[in-house]
Amino acid sequence: MKQIRWFKPFFFLLVLFASFHLFYDVIYENHLGEGTDSDVLYPYLFAKDVWNGKVSGWNLPPSTTLFPDGMICILLYPLTGSVYSFHLVYGFFVFLLPFIFAKSLGLSNSLSTLTSLGFLILAGLDPNQLGQFYFPSFHGMTFILAAWALMEIERWNDENKEFPKQIRFLFLMTMIWISEYWFFVNLAPFLFLYGLVRLRWKIIIPIGSTLLGFFIAKLITKGFRTFGIGTIGTESFELIPKLKILLTLLFQNPIQSFDGILISSTKNPFINVWWERYLVFGFLFFILSIFHISKKNIGKEFLFFLSPFFTMVFLYGFQIEPNIRYLYILPFGTLYFLFRSIELFPWFRKIIPVLILVGLFIFYLSIHSDLITKIKTGESRRTNRLTCLEAFNPHIVGAATYWPIKYIYAFSNQKWTLVPFTKDGTYYPWVANTSWDGESNNLSFSSFVWGVTDSKENLEIWKGVELVKECEGWYFFQRNSDQRNTKPKN
Repeated sequence: MKQIRWFKPFFFLLVLFASFHLFYDVIYENHLGEGTDSDVLYPYLFAKDVWNGKVSGWNLPPSTTLFPDGMICILLYPLTGSVYSFHLVYGFFVFLLPFIFAKSLGLSNSLSTLTSLGFLILAGLDPNQLGQFYFPSFHGMTFILAAWALMEIERWNDENKEFPKQIRFLFLMTMIWISEYWFFVNLAPFLFLYGLVRLRWKIIIPIGSTLLGFFIAKLITKGFRTFGIGTIGTESFELIPKLKILLTLLFQNPIQSFDGILISSTKNPFINVWWERYLVFGFLFFILSIFHISKKNIGKEFLFFLSPFFTMVFLYGFQIEPNIRYLYILPFGTLYFLFRSIELFPWFRKIIPVLILVGLFIFYLSIHSDLITKIKTGESRRTNRLTCLEAFNPHIVGAATYWPIKYIYAFSNQKWTLVPFTKDGTYYPWVANTSWDGESNNLSFSSFVWGVTDSKENLEIWKGVELVKECEGWYFFQRNSDQRNTKPKN
């Protein structure tokens, strides 16, 4: 019976995703048609190399997102036949996450379902920003990690001799340390405070598991090197020194710190708008809760409400530019507190979700043709880029800047070798497999007779190259014959 209870909302969410799938298609084409967001394609190409036995040579990002993103992608790759179908299925998994997280926070099935649907629609209307949530390695999976951790905290006092809670929590924390540093910036402060209130002195055990998981994760990532997989550790970003500076500043000059955090939070117009929405619906919920007849304990909701504030403190301290992919909690929290406010009134609980769903479907139909147009535009731009690429010989190794390489490797039917360089002509295999480059990674930038970049300004920096073709934001170039240098860069 328990399995059936979970299957019903899962099936209903599948129907909703299929019904509103054009919003996802707009997101996909915005990043991989209208634009060439190659970061999106890292997990796809990594999974491809795993299945082809060519994983040695990969350089993984600091947040490797191997769990659960990477594992899901590795499982999906042989089951899907194209880049689109691969990301569509993954997108459905991510579509479930707002439902799962909202449910773990106590929202009803129907309103949790609307949270997932509402997030998809918001992302479809602003695919460049919120659309990032639906791609692997863009930190959307922090929601399911937080839901899992929250479940462990709430069930900590339950006995389970078959699979002790300490082992489960240690496994979870180890995987998070390996995969998703942003979890500790986004949702760990909320979970720590909630665990402290709920477990009191017993919180020592989860904290100990978290610290032990850190050291186990360090050992595991070192073990990756035996497979030829490199990772970038946090020491490269000097996080501990920055954290010490932040704590010192917070204690010695709290007013200056507050001003800096406030400026950092509001200087991005898009994030500023979401802050306003989040605060409006958050305060609305708490005001309604105060006067609600049930006087239900809202301690968990209050601690959750503080989450994005903690995130901004960390972003400010680590000197990281705020981006919505670090603050998904703002649009999610806006929807969550809106629906929690509705849930306070029993006579609204059944009729309002139905009315909202009908209204959203009518809205979807009203913009259907606009969505189709955006999708076709993205498809056309991708086709044009690949057509322009075919003017070159795939047997001749080329040079490229970061963005076009993984895009070409994912979408082109031909086998290309494009060696990554910065605008300064420095070899730069960031989040890529160095084995793709073969022996060409020993050549200097001036050795390559052709290449492609996504910035026209680079052509003015590089001496001895000329623009051959401009195509949908890509600039194909060739090197003048008298400027070629075939000597190794070493």
